Amino acid sequence: MLNADALKQLSQLKTDIRSTKEFAEGRVRGANGKFGFVVLDDGREAFLPPAEMDRVFPGDRVKVSLTEEDKGKLSAELDSLIASDLKYLVGQYIQRGQGHFIQPSEHGLSRWIFLPPKARGKAQPGEFIACSITRHPFKDGKSQAKVENIIGKPDMAGIEHAFVVAQHRLPNEFSEAALKQAEAIPSQLESVCAGRKDLSDLGFVTIDAESTRDMDDAIAVTRTENGWKLHIAVADPSSLIEAESPLDKEARARANSVYLAGETIPMLPANLCENSFSLLQGEQRPALVMHITITSDGALNGFDYEFATIRSQHKLSYAQVARFIDGDASAVPTAHHAPLSELDALSKARAQYRAGHSLVMEDRPDYELILNEQRKIERIEKQERSSAQRMVEEAMLAANICAGEKLAALGGGCFSVHLGFRDERMAEIRALLKDAMPEFADQDLHQLDIYLNLVKTLASRGDDESKNVLAVLKRMLRPGELSGNAAAHLGLGLAHYATVTSPIRKFNDMHNHRVLRAAAEAQPLPVFTGDDGESLQQSVTTGRQADRALQQWLYCQFLENKIGETFTGKVTLVNGAGIGVRLDDNGINGFVRFNSKKNPFEFDGKRLRITRGKERFQLDQGVEIKIAAVDTDKRRIAFELVANESASA
Repeated sequence: MLNADALKQLSQLKTDIRSTKEFAEGRVRGANGKFGFVVLDDGREAFLPPAEMDRVFPGDRVKVSLTEEDKGKLSAELDSLIASDLKYLVGQYIQRGQGHFIQPSEHGLSRWIFLPPKARGKAQPGEFIACSITRHPFKDGKSQAKVENIIGKPDMAGIEHAFVVAQHRLPNEFSEAALKQAEAIPSQLESVCAGRKDLSDLGFVTIDAESTRDMDDAIAVTRTENGWKLHIAVADPSSLIEAESPLDKEARARANSVYLAGETIPMLPANLCENSFSLLQGEQRPALVMHITITSDGALNGFDYEFATIRSQHKLSYAQVARFIDGDASAVPTAHHAPLSELDALSKARAQYRAGHSLVMEDRPDYELILNEQRKIERIEKQERSSAQRMVEEAMLAANICAGEKLAALGGGCFSVHLGFRDERMAEIRALLKDAMPEFADQDLHQLDIYLNLVKTLASRGDDESKNVLAVLKRMLRPGELSGNAAAHLGLGLAHYATVTSPIRKFNDMHNHRVLRAAAEAQPLPVFTGDDGESLQQSVTTGRQADRALQQWLYCQFLENKIGETFTGKVTLVNGAGIGVRLDDNGINGFVRFNSKKNPFEFDGKRLRITRGKERFQLDQGVEIKIAAVDTDKRRIAFELVANESASA
């Protein structure tokens, strides 16, 4: 037994050892194996061995002590748990002997979590379940969870959709108060329209996909002496949904309608999206009507707006209008021939103007997933953008550009902003430009005019090296965001941009309608705070993540019986391990992993380029691959290169 002096000496020794250690804080990042990492606040990364990783969850904020290993690599030992955000997870109920567990789908969480007897409810082994965390493993590595909801059995039709909705906690039911409010709205439409000017004589039509029911916008256009007058009528839900009402709170929480493969989770109840607010043919509807003057060279030369009422004369589909533009006069009613021809001319003038004064987005195909009765992919249809879609896009862009400028002048609204390059990548960007475009290397690349000049200069050169530099730079852009502060949208090359054309699908559009109405009525403008922007952006991001997760699951199932088949594709990712490829026929992404032992290669991180012998691989390059392996459980698709005729260095 140790005496008092020995205990005191031991305590002092522990204190001395602790004082010599380096402590730091950071967040836990899981890996494919049982180990993990701690991403430290100063940007360094420390290895977390399996025994330590067993005591934490991905995303946990922790304090660790650091040890420097060989070649300067850091290893971490847990000191304390600061915070854990993981309270909810989904996965599959697994039974092994007498043990019952959830196998989580959480990225970076590779271990099972124990389900005590009283926490299993009516769930059965094999089912997909949603659980809450009831015991954190930090103390002894033992975690526990409780079943909150049974998602369904693996063979249930549409289980992938139900799982993804539960995984991302997408709101798929409306509150009783919101539904009650929605039920009352149809009877209020007539009184709202009665006090407004009727602008139906302008000749509005809707142009959408044949299956579209939630029609936000209608278009009318007339020729003028020096160009065109473009009239855009937009559905006006804000006239019947007051701020802070139950429907408003639901719409704000959802942020937008989420379009999953074969399913829509609407921002507003279906009876409003597809009926009361939809600009249905022949039905009187309240609308925000924007009048835009456009000169013959495509410049925007005037804008005003009013809250009025309209009746759409016709529901036209993209296919009908495209056939008309291509020369089939019988595709649309005769009354719409002249306006549609003018809209075609207007859109071409606008596209040419934007190409010269701002930026035109890359024209990429869409891919429609056709599902079978089990709601799995039957086939994928590649859809090139038609002339009709481009016409409508140019009209909507014009409306949103004008709205952005108007809201910026008013000093209120929700703006779609894009601030250009990521700050943390600026050193890499400047190093690349120092070699390829030295005249831009030291300029302020966050300024709209400088960014525009850089992109346009690279695009105009047309040589392979300039194309590669531009492709690399685009991978270093930050994502767009919603903000209450008027700022540039560098991705579009615009000083201001704010969307108003989809208010029954996007909450920020409905908010902007309220700002425009308040300005027209000389009322105080509704406030949009930074917290509002972050909340909306997070909801939008969650919806996109859910869509990608569902597609990846369905893609894996679709390719399971296509192992060994060959496809062409484009390189979309280059890193030190290989290349990512998007297939031309169906838009599916997979990864080609390079084996440095069998076939040595060099990775150029500055230009995102791999050289292997006489072959070279870089962004946007065409390649031919075959499906090598599919892991549906882990949602991974592996490709192998077959041939690459354009890869010679």
